[in-house]
Amino acid sequence: MANGIEEFKRLLTEFRGLSVWAVGAGVAVPFVAAMTDLSPPWPPAIVPVTAVIELLSLVLVFQFLKTSKRRVINWILSVSVALFVTTGLIYLLGLSLYTYEVPTTKERFVKGYECTSEAKAIFGEHCPDLGLDELRTAEYEADRLWTRKSIAFTRSIIVFVWLLVFAELSFALGSFLVYQMRTKRRATSGPARTGRSRSDRET
Repeated sequence: MANGIEEFKRLLTEFRGLSVWAVGAGVAVPFVAAMTDLSPPWPPAIVPVTAVIELLSLVLVFQFLKTSKRRVINWILSVSVALFVTTGLIYLLGLSLYTYEVPTTKERFVKGYECTSEAKAIFGEHCPDLGLDELRTAEYEADRLWTRKSIAFTRSIIVFVWLLVFAELSFALGSFLVYQMRTKRRATSGPARTGRSRSDRET
């Protein structure tokens, strides 16, 4: 019988298989590497950080749900999918409202929610909803228009929601795979046990 580590490796293999099926071959990190255009502008190492969150989520699923009944798995799966869709929409909204791309370099940065005193004096009631026209006057430097505290807070919220999206995705797919692997294992081990019992009776 395979030990827990081997079973968890199988779970990782199945999880990666689903990511390849969903976003194509050559995905280095499940679901994430193919979505770098949608990833937060900060921090630069968001892809490996997301991979760690995915791994931890799968560990939790494997540890606590590997023997759960179908009713529990169905509930976890339903809630995870609902939260994934809701949080994903919130993330896309935040990405649209609070990030911008520099036209010349195609680099992306995060906006803030509170203007600096200088920006308030210049742009007045337009603060803090400033766009590329205002950013052009500040040479596309966010901290010249928004306070550093508000930029840092916005960065943190965007990253948190992004990681939450992938944690929910991992919970949904992980719970599905754990149950399917267990069902498959029972189906394949059943005839073997029956065969051994018949052999024992014949001897």
